[in-house]
Amino acid sequence: MAQSNSFVDNFDASIAAAFGALVKATKAAGRLGDDIAYHRTLDESVDTRLEQASQRTLTMANHLWMTSRADTSLPITAADDIAILTEGQWTSGPQFSAVIDAVDTLLERIDVGLDELAKNSAHQLRNSVGAQSAAVVTSVAGRDVRVVHAQNMPRPQLQFRDAIDNSPNTPFVWRIRTKPHARVPLDYGLPSAAVAGSTLGQHLQTLGISRPGTPGGSGAGTPRRNKPSPELSAAQLSDALSGAVSALPHPYEYEIKHYEAPPRLFAEAEALAPRDWDTTPFTFVDTPAALSAMMAHLAGVTEIAIDLEHHNFRSFQGFTCLVQLSSRTQDFVIDALALRNSLHQLNTVTADPQVIKVFHGAESDIVWLQRDFGVYVVGLFDTYHASHVLNMPHHSLAHLLHVFCAYDTDKRYQLADWRIRPIPAEMMRYARADTHFLLHIFDCMRNDLVQRGARLVGEDVATPGAPHFGQLAGGIDRVQTATQPMQVVLQRSAQTALTVYVKDSYDADTGMGPGGWAQLLRKWRQPLTPAQFSVLRALHAWRDACARDEDESTRYVLPNHMLFALATKAPADVPTLLASCHPTPPPVRMHAADLVVLIAQARSAAESRVPETLAHEEAPRPVAPVHMRFADPVDEPVDVLTPDILASAQDIASPTSALFGPTPPVASDSEAKRRALQVRSTLVLQPAKPTAILAPTEPEFTLVAAKRKRAEPVRPAEPVVISETYAEYHAPKQQKPAPPLDTMQLPKIALGDIDDSSDDEPKVKKS
Repeated sequence: MAQSNSFVDNFDASIAAAFGALVKATKAAGRLGDDIAYHRTLDESVDTRLEQASQRTLTMANHLWMTSRADTSLPITAADDIAILTEGQWTSGPQFSAVIDAVDTLLERIDVGLDELAKNSAHQLRNSVGAQSAAVVTSVAGRDVRVVHAQNMPRPQLQFRDAIDNSPNTPFVWRIRTKPHARVPLDYGLPSAAVAGSTLGQHLQTLGISRPGTPGGSGAGTPRRNKPSPELSAAQLSDALSGAVSALPHPYEYEIKHYEAPPRLFAEAEALAPRDWDTTPFTFVDTPAALSAMMAHLAGVTEIAIDLEHHNFRSFQGFTCLVQLSSRTQDFVIDALALRNSLHQLNTVTADPQVIKVFHGAESDIVWLQRDFGVYVVGLFDTYHASHVLNMPHHSLAHLLHVFCAYDTDKRYQLADWRIRPIPAEMMRYARADTHFLLHIFDCMRNDLVQRGARLVGEDVATPGAPHFGQLAGGIDRVQTATQPMQVVLQRSAQTALTVYVKDSYDADTGMGPGGWAQLLRKWRQPLTPAQFSVLRALHAWRDACARDEDESTRYVLPNHMLFALATKAPADVPTLLASCHPTPPPVRMHAADLVVLIAQARSAAESRVPETLAHEEAPRPVAPVHMRFADPVDEPVDVLTPDILASAQDIASPTSALFGPTPPVASDSEAKRRALQVRSTLVLQPAKPTAILAPTEPEFTLVAAKRKRAEPVRPAEPVVISETYAEYHAPKQQKPAPPLDTMQLPKIALGDIDDSSDDEPKVKKS
């Protein structure tokens, strides 16, 4: 134990010593010549020492082997179990692949152990190999994009006080506990009849709220007493959602739908130019004291600009890293990782209907604010919607900055890792620029909307060829009032603000949902066999479960292109699986052995449901000649060797055959049937209808091999996934049974008359 503590406490020195010992042993082994066996015969002491070293190495290898494998019934007994020397060439032994898997497992366990050790901020490792490196800027070839990242990045969600719930079966629970600027209580709009008698209904009754089926219930689902709503605890909300309710409604739905915009939105005013970049006060808010100072400054503003920076590569649901906020006089960048549990205070500003909140493309920002902080927006003005109503040629923030501010933002940092702390100066400048100019853009677009509305009242703006065609868009055909363009922008912005965050569900059977395999197949359009499709579904379900459990994105666990590579190749061992994923994602390497078993089970399940000939698209088998005498009917399983047919066959059968010799006399019909069955069992025959009936008058004719006509599947526009219904696509067309032989006019043919000397279709010799 003391040695273990010494190793951990002096990590760098211990690693250096271990590496030096490994190098020394490797060099010593390399100096051993190929004639070591000869020297062992010359000196008994050398032989003894080598044997002792071999046993120590074997014991140590078996110890590692047993700690890395659940199955220890096959220990390593000799070096030949791993590698065999034959005529100077080394070949793999029976346990070679298993040893490789064991080594990989041990290395991954070491890596995981180092990661766990690095989480301890008080440990020396945090400041050595496990510490976050400096930010690195990587340029993407062929694109004007810079990826800013760092090594050994700590995972911020491990420090979150609120538990991360990625389960697909539990709904999202409100993070909001109080409701500033409420026109109705927090519980307004909760389900009514659906919760009568349920856990949620009982919970609401304790809050003084009636529901249908309860004494005095009004059926409206609104408060019985007009009083402020009490604060709801997380435990109460969780208990409320354990009933028959799948999700809670938007807590500010009433306020947003009944929003009365300030009159200044509909009047033209001076567009205030943004303050000089260098002279504008800027604050990085990462402490509660700085947050309080910022909230005091925002108490007197009438417009604010807001933007968010998000990270979702090393998290399943993602999390907000920065909140940028600008007033007319100051810029703020809030560290949302450090102040995650305090940012609900923003509701005092964002829910105030007298303060205009300016966003650009707020659809994602709205749900991120709800999910991470319980923040909601009332009085949203989205410049993205305004750019559509004004019918601008482009709608990105970069285009608006260029048009209204003559500022070209550096969008090369849009793929930056916003978890990096401290934030590099160029990333901070990029984040600040998103809101610094946004209020000036709002002024310009507000004036433009007001001016065009007043100028175009009664004008047709939607008909091509009209004098004012294209000056307004957004569903406006003819301008009815001067305020209509602004009203359309506010209505569209309100719809965005009403968006409710819903956790992604997963259905492994149907593949439906935002992260399901059905959408993935439609996108990739890659045809799969039943076995490959079964493997894809199994791997896709494992990826989703692993990502939720480890709080990683599915792109990090197993990227889509690697998912299809594993589904199509279906590797049967760990080395092949790892070679199919390059570079191998850490979760795949950690669970490589489990994935190999999962793939084998999926293939076996698919092949048990679909015949082997249908599960694998092989080349069509060559069609063998059809022996009309013993051909089986297709439509119904009736034995064709009836006494009537046998009697008719005697007229066309020759007593001698070059293939089987003379035909012995037949004692009875049953004996003839028995011998015919024996002959048939020795031939490779396929039941099919002959392509032609030959006339007896022709001097020479050919016995044509029957061909099975195969129904081709109808290929839809969507990608075809070959599943259990595969056999329906490839079922042969129903064929009519051949007419009785006594109705055919056929010449007498002996099997001996068939010329089988060539590879072509067999022909009957001339009579």
